[in-house]
Amino acid sequence: MMRIEVIGIKLPLINPGDDLAEIIVRSIRSSGEDLLDGDVLVITEKIVAKAMGRIVDLDEVKPSKRAIKIASKVREDPRFVELVLRESDDILAVIPIKELVEKEIVDLYSLSRDRNQLLKLLDEYPFIFIVEREGMLWSDSGIDSSNVPPGKFVLPLEDHDEAAKQICLRIRELTGRKIAVVLCDTEFFLGGSLDFARGSYGIDPVDRGFGSPDLYGKPKYGGVDMIVHELCSAAALLFKQSSEGIPVAIVRGYKWRECNCKLREAIPSINLRKAARLTARRTVSILGIRKIIRNLLC
Repeated sequence: MMRIEVIGIKLPLINPGDDLAEIIVRSIRSSGEDLLDGDVLVITEKIVAKAMGRIVDLDEVKPSKRAIKIASKVREDPRFVELVLRESDDILAVIPIKELVEKEIVDLYSLSRDRNQLLKLLDEYPFIFIVEREGMLWSDSGIDSSNVPPGKFVLPLEDHDEAAKQICLRIRELTGRKIAVVLCDTEFFLGGSLDFARGSYGIDPVDRGFGSPDLYGKPKYGGVDMIVHELCSAAALLFKQSSEGIPVAIVRGYKWRECNCKLREAIPSINLRKAARLTARRTVSILGIRKIIRNLLC
């Protein structure tokens, strides 16, 4: 019989400068558990960012002219827009989430227990910025204000893979166990939230089976599971998105391939702009420009 366990670990309040790896090991042992060879530690990116001091006070942010210009169009705080610009490589799209909800194009009411709180959130952030950062897509550059005092924001890590490496090596040093580390972040989509890996170390992030034969010997498009994303999704069942205080999970029983590589280097390289342009051209050539216009106007 095969079995995979996900064990949630509560941590104390984390402050800038804390030795997060040591706190994690101590918390695991105080809970009656211990790390074993082959365990994967899945850690929320935010708790790592807090330990590394990646917290900013909005009052200390001076918006640029570009941030002020964009903020006037989206009706958001220019200081927040400045943070989005600073923490992104490029802004790819701006989703009018409040307008989509008001026009009943997107139903977020069914996803919220408190309609008033939902409306308050949409009033404060009527748009979602989709950006490119570290070769991946992010909403609002990964900037997060949840579970921190009012007026403060947690910024994403400067290098997620390097942070995962340092934590992994430190925990291996403290425990003598061969473990891997995956750092996760929550992304909001129009249909809900999902947890994604943003950095990893010690584990091959991808199952490299693209084109391998199926049961009938035919090459298939599948077989390229993003292992680290799946581990994050499993751990998210314990993390949730509120005040449970479980920012770390041990995934035990999964047989992973060791790889001292970076997530950014392991995943396929995609030039988002070129991919979008080529896809648009081929779509027009196959479906016709009239079909595209009808889809946009309907």
